Amino acid sequence: MTDELPTSEGEKAIPRWVQIPIGLALGLLTLALGYALTVGLLFAPNQKAPILAIVVGLVLLLVCVWVLEKCFRLVTGRENRGGLMSPAALRVISVFFLVFPVAGLFTGYYRQMGAVAVFQAVMYFFAFLGLRKLAWKREAKAADGKDLASNSHDRC
Repeated sequence: MTDELPTSEGEKAIPRWVQIPIGLALGLLTLALGYALTVGLLFAPNQKAPILAIVVGLVLLLVCVWVLEKCFRLVTGRENRGGLMSPAALRVISVFFLVFPVAGLFTGYYRQMGAVAVFQAVMYFFAFLGLRKLAWKREAKAADGKDLASNSHDRC
């Protein structure tokens, strides 16, 4: 067994001795945040908008469970053909990187922060493009792998 998880072409593998501490630290932080949001939003909801607090709490709790699953995969070294996140997950996350700058328009963040906010918006846009490109590469590689597998079965 190798010391690194397999990666796509062009992606560098993170050594196991780095993956395990990162997975543990991120997992402990996620557990603490999940506990805090459960106590804060689900057990003691806001009096002005209790339904909204519960809905937001449940959505954030689902995100915490998803992050914990990724941490578990980092710690255990469970291999996955497509990398740590699937192309669909990468696309969903990339959309959130576009939501942040748009939300800043409605909250007055750009007027308050000025050039820093514009720089952040540009970086969020580049993160969006980068994640979309990574999703496209992983999807293309998976399709090539399926084509090769189907061609080998056709020859037999």
